[in-house]
Parts: sequence; structure tokens; C-alpha cells
Amino acid sequence: MQNNNFKIARLLLVGVVILAVLIIGGKNLARIDAYISLVIQDSQDETLEYTEKIEIVIKPGDTFATIMESAGVSYDETEAMLASAKDVYDLTKLHSGKFLHLFLVEEAFAAVDYDLNDEMKIVIEKYEDSFEAREEPIVYDTYQTSAEAVITSSLFVDGAEAGLSDVTLLALADIFAWDIDFLTDIRKGDSFNIVYKKRFLDGEEAGPGNILAARFDNQGVTHAAFYYKDAFGEEGYYDLQGKSLSRQFLKSPLDYSYISSGFSYKRVNPVTKQLTPHRAIDYAADTGTPVIATADGKVTAAGSKGGLGITVEIRHGSYLTQYAHLSRIAKGVENGADVAQGDVIGYVGSTGISTGPHLQYAMFEDDTPINPFVVELPSGEPLEASDMEQFLSQISKLRKKIGK
Repeated sequence: MQNNNFKIARLLLVGVVILAVLIIGGKNLARIDAYISLVIQDSQDETLEYTEKIEIVIKPGDTFATIMESAGVSYDETEAMLASAKDVYDLTKLHSGKFLHLFLVEEAFAAVDYDLNDEMKIVIEKYEDSFEAREEPIVYDTYQTSAEAVITSSLFVDGAEAGLSDVTLLALADIFAWDIDFLTDIRKGDSFNIVYKKRFLDGEEAGPGNILAARFDNQGVTHAAFYYKDAFGEEGYYDLQGKSLSRQFLKSPLDYSYISSGFSYKRVNPVTKQLTPHRAIDYAADTGTPVIATADGKVTAAGSKGGLGITVEIRHGSYLTQYAHLSRIAKGVENGADVAQGDVIGYVGSTGISTGPHLQYAMFEDDTPINPFVVELPSGEPLEASDMEQFLSQISKLRKKIGK
């Protein structure tokens, strides 16, 4: 009966959204499709009311089948659950130390869930004689808190003294990564102030949640960011004018020790000793340091390229980025492969004509070399005008909390 009710509810909900499509038009079909998924999941979450929850710690050697057998679940039901979940997650690959949760309704087995990571879990629910599996967000109890610090040593040392975890500090660095190079731009006397969520699960602290607002004063320049998620689930960080803080390209392609050679049209080549152009940036780093794609794109070259040594080139529309003198190329990175911003595409080396381990990073626009440090690179999409009133209302209190 519950399954039939759910199907009827789902049809009604989807019908409402289809009606909205007819009224609104086809412009936002992709967003509306995402909204249908959210609506269906919300209704799915409310179909069962569990009377008991059993938490099981996964031990070395445990399998999904042995855990279900110990819990009194039949072999046929276990096989049915594994089959239902195969397109969502392979339940034969459970990790020891994590948890499985069994849910009962009046002492009868009704569902099981398994945390895939800190944000998502797989849920398998029983409907009459079948099972349905899905991924869904982990729901935490949260509350807002804040922290601030002045840099006297480093972001991570001073941030830790302010009570912040490495996870939160890395998130802070990621938010401002397009405007601040946290390896070279940070100075003593810089400061930051953030508002973020603390999360709790079943009454126990479960680590930090999203940063909601942040202010970073760097070398006399104030940067501010505010988290915003629209009605269709699209999220990001924006400034006070609703402009996205993200850029098409990251500021640097790796964690480096220092810049050994900058962009120049007249540089003495350290190998040939001749005065030649160097239309790239050399980042000194240890051999094996991961190198990441600075933007989404398609690999157009991956292999040895004369004096550049092992090289990867990625096309991003009218732009092209080049990563040279690598020690090796990452698995799966080959000509024609699609890569996302932040994907590891290779590792620092000293192949080709090189005096030591470093990454030579070059950037081209319409096949003309450009200096990535000074060129104005494309920004992310700003908020739509229809979102601005809600955005400004949402951040009004947060602005006061970070002093912006």
C-alpha cells in the first residue's frame, strides 16, 4: 500500500512540475528536471516512519551479506538489495570502521543505509516485495558559529588557534583561491572572519559544515564571499554585488615552493645562456608534486614534446593551457579525454631541457601566449536578477557578522 501511495504522490508531484513547464516555457528545462528529482526525493523521504534504528560498526572481514545474515535478514532479501543498489553503489565494497544503519518498522526489517562520505549516503528501502536504492544527502542538525584570526604565523597555525579545523581552513582557501594565492600572497597582519555551520548527528558533533560568509583582508585589500543556493539547487560563493567568486581558471596549477622564472620576452635561458623569450611561468616544486588542470577542458596532447619533455596540453574553448617537464602523466589523461578543473593531470618532473624539477605552465588565447598573472580571465556566472532580492536579504545579517 505504501508503495502505491508513493507512486500516486510522485505522479501528482511530477504533474505539477510539468504544468509549471508549460507556464514558464522551455528555457529552464534542465533546472526543472533537477527540481523534479528533488521533489521526488523529498516525498520519498516521508513514506516510511521507522520505529527502531540499529547502528552496526563494520569490522575487518565483514561483508554486506554477513552483516545482513547476523541481523536476521534472509538470503533472498540480501541478494535483492545488492541487485537494487548495483547502479548506485557496489555494496560488496564496504569500509571497516564505517557504519551501517538498519531501520525497523514494528520489528520488521524496512531499510538500510550506508554513509558513502560526509555528505552523501546510500539508502535501500523495502516496498512490499521489492527494494529501491538511491543516494541522498546526510541530514545533520546544524547551528551557526563564527571565528576570526590575525595572521602572525600562517593560515593553518593561526586558524587552528582560533578553533578551526583543517577542513574549514582549506574550504576558506578554496573560496578565495581565484583572488588570493595562499602560498605566496599571505602576509603577517592579514586577517579573516568567517561564519560557518557546525554539524551534529544523533547528538554528537560531526565536523564542520559549509562556510556561509567570509571576509579576508590581504595586503590591505578586503575580499568578501557569501554562500548562496538558489531554488533549483545551484550553489556557489558571491560578492556583495552577486558576482561569482569562481573563475574559469584557477590561479595556479599546483602547490609550489616558489616561482623560479616568470613570464618574460627577454630572459637568459639557464641551459643555453642565450637571451630568449620565456612566455610561461616556472613553478619550482618537488618531483612528484601533483599538477592539476586549471580549468575544465579537453586534452589535446599528452606525451613527450621535444625540449618541453613530458607535456600535457588542454583546450578550453579559445584558451589552451600547457603543463611541461612532467615526470609522468596521470592515469586516464590522454588525447581527447575530458578533464575538470582541479583534476590531477600529471606530476612535477625535470624531463626535456631542464635544470631541475619544476612545472613550466603556459597559457594561450587564440594560440597567442598570454601571462596568466596579469590577463583578465573569464569570471563565473553572476546571480540572475530574479535571485538578487533573496540573496541580499539572506546575507544582510551575515554582512554584520563579518564586518562587511
